[in-house]
This record gives sequence, structure tokens and C-alpha cells, in this order.
Amino acid sequence: MLILGGLTMFNQKDKKELKEKTKSIEGKKYKLMNKSEIILKLIEKEEVLKNIEEKLSETNKLVQEKDNLSKEYLKHLERLQADFDNYKKRQEKNQRDFIEFANEGLINNLLSVVDNLERALDSIENDKDIKAIKEGINSTLKEFRNILHKEGVKPMQSIGHRFDPYKHEAVMRIDTDKYSEDTITEEFRKGYYIKSKVLRPAMVKVAVSAKEKKDTNKK
Repeated sequence: MLILGGLTMFNQKDKKELKEKTKSIEGKKYKLMNKSEIILKLIEKEEVLKNIEEKLSETNKLVQEKDNLSKEYLKHLERLQADFDNYKKRQEKNQRDFIEFANEGLINNLLSVVDNLERALDSIENDKDIKAIKEGINSTLKEFRNILHKEGVKPMQSIGHRFDPYKHEAVMRIDTDKYSEDTITEEFRKGYYIKSKVLRPAMVKVAVSAKEKKDTNKK
């Protein structure tokens, strides 16, 4: 009986120790598994961080390239601005020169007319031939008209034409039945065109119908 009792107590004690050892082994396994998982997670995080660093490096590289490109564009714009400013200054100078010397050729041509007129005055003092003087003046006038013609200046034909306030300046009116109403009968100062524009209006006398004037007075 004692032997049986002893065996029973031994078995219970062994079972208890075995159970505790089993728990200890399982606990160690659990701890080992947790460490492995942690290591794996750390490795995964390192990979993620590495990818982020690589992407960040690529992003910084792109930013630097764009920054360099922006600087190049800025320098190009600055050069264009400088070129435009120089062009603008040249154009302003050319415009000033054009305004200042635009009539240089015309004035140079007119100087020959002045020379001829001066010679005509000298000839009047020394030459009593009226016909020769008249021919000299006509020759000078013809030269002067040729110069005006080259510059696009031409005389306006007014007599016999209808009065136009854009071309004519009426300084006198005449009652007559010889001309129709508002017809120009006389020219006191010739008008001129320069190309298609009126350079100077003509001073004219304009016809007023005597019959219409009488009818107006009766009313």
C-alpha cells in the first residue's frame, strides 16, 4: 500500500513538473515567435523607409532640375528684356531722327528754287527785258511745281465744281442765274491735295441762285 501511495504521489509530482516545463517551453516559443515577427516588421519598416528616402531623393533631384530650368528661363527673359529695351531705344532715336530730318530732301530741292529766285532778282536790276524776266519767273515756278508734284502735292480744281465744305472755304457769295446753286464761280486762293488728303482748302466765291433768293424774299 505504501508503494502504491508513493507511486501515486510521484506521478502527480512528475505530471506537475512536466506541465510546468511544457508551459515554459511554449512560453519561450511564443517569445521567440514574437521576436521574429518584430524583426520582420522592423525589416519591412526599413524597406519602407528606404523606398521613401529613394523617392525623396528623386523628388529633390526633380526639384533641383526644375529650379535650374527656371533660372535658365529667367536669364533668357532678362536677355530678351535687355534686347527689347535696346531695340526700343534705337527705334525712338530713329523716330527722332526721322522727324528732325524728314524734310531734308524737300528743303534741299527748294534751295535750288531759292537760287533761281535770287538770280531772277539780280537780273531785274540789270536787265530791262520784261519778257526775259517773265520767262525766268515761269521757269522757276515750273521747277517749284515739279518739286511739289514729286512730294505728292497737286492743285485742286474748283471753278465750275459744286461747293464742298471739306475742300473749299467760301469767302464770298454771288447772286447769279448763270451758275446753278452752290457752284464755285471764282477762286481767290488755290487749294491743294497731298496724296488723297486736303492739304489746304481753296478760298472761293459761290453762286447763289437769284431766282431762288427772290422767291425766298417774297415768302
